[in-house]
Amino acid sequence: MSENTRIWDQVETTDPEVTKKFTGAGGFKGTAIRPTYLMHRATELFGPCGEGWGWTVLEDRFDEGAPLQAPTKEWPGAPMICAKVHTVKVELWYTGKNGQKCTIQQYGHTPFVYLQQGRILTDWDTAKKSLTDGIGKCLQALGFAADIYLGMFDDPTYVDTITEEFKIEKAEDKDAEILRQKQERIDWLASAVETIGKAVTAYELKTLNVKYIREATRRNEPAFIARITRAFEERKASLEKSTEDAA
Repeated sequence: MSENTRIWDQVETTDPEVTKKFTGAGGFKGTAIRPTYLMHRATELFGPCGEGWGWTVLEDRFDEGAPLQAPTKEWPGAPMICAKVHTVKVELWYTGKNGQKCTIQQYGHTPFVYLQQGRILTDWDTAKKSLTDGIGKCLQALGFAADIYLGMFDDPTYVDTITEEFKIEKAEDKDAEILRQKQERIDWLASAVETIGKAVTAYELKTLNVKYIREATRRNEPAFIARITRAFEERKASLEKSTEDAA
């Protein structure tokens, strides 16, 4: 841990249990995180909110966008309805290592009046959402949940690894949890080898081998890959011998 990344290094890893996948406008996909989790992590690091850290709203406004509905020839008296976005400028503060007040500023945005599936809608929770967005962006600058914003949650192997780490961290009996995870991996390998050994055709055998090798690679288990490969070769030789004997 370097002096410059002393905060980042403590808060960059995110517990997968407090995240969820989402699909946004235009098909954009990502990982969302519970805001309360970020606030809890900030409280762990800086102290109670309002004492060791907090925020101030510097700006609070509505920005108008493109028309969603305009007067037409058939309805010349129709009101012009435009999209509106709620915007807040947030200043997050926290107590530095020498007791000084440190600040970060960011903007939070939320659609207030918008078009969805042909309907013009109004979101009355915009103020809360914009504030949450602004606070989250300020914390992001300090490294909170950096693994999400760096795209590491797109890698299933990374998610599996930290999921196991957090389970160990939260377990009352850490040694028992470590043993449980180890046994789970051993049971998976035993099941894979057994299934490969029961393949009845060359095509089924090849399909199973590809499936289990891919999964072992994703799990980053080189020893498992070697064992699965050996099971594949043994079953392949057995099937070929059976074919020769039948001929």
